[in-house]
Amino acid sequence: MGELDSAGKILLHRAAGSLFSSDGPSVTFSFGPNAGTAKIDGTVAGTVAIEIESRVPKQIRGALLDLILHPYPSKLLVLLPVDIGNASTAVRQSEIILGHFLKPERFRVVVVQGSYEESLAAIRDALLQLGVDLGAAQVPEPESAT
Repeated sequence: MGELDSAGKILLHRAAGSLFSSDGPSVTFSFGPNAGTAKIDGTVAGTVAIEIESRVPKQIRGALLDLILHPYPSKLLVLLPVDIGNASTAVRQSEIILGHFLKPERFRVVVVQGSYEESLAAIRDALLQLGVDLGAAQVPEPESAT
């Protein structure tokens, strides 16, 4: 599971560069007095909360709750199709759940599929649609095969 989490975070770092954070105060939030905290997988540009999920639909729905409750106004769910079952169903369920709580322009659901470049493009497109200025990001250079 740790490898998938790392792979998802690397992909997001490549997509959003210096705008992506996977640690620090932006990824942790309180449920309220004496109710503990939750930690999401990352944030982008101080406005987008991100969860990366590769597990069964019930666990995806749990990740959605953390996304919804995170104080940032926009939400991005990135699905890695490992154990999620039917990816189309997982996306549609996620969109319906998020749509109960957020306006459509405030969330995106992306399935990592196809080539690495296609996945990066899908994530970048979702972030642009959520209002992130990726031009302000310092994006790492792709690793060379030398």
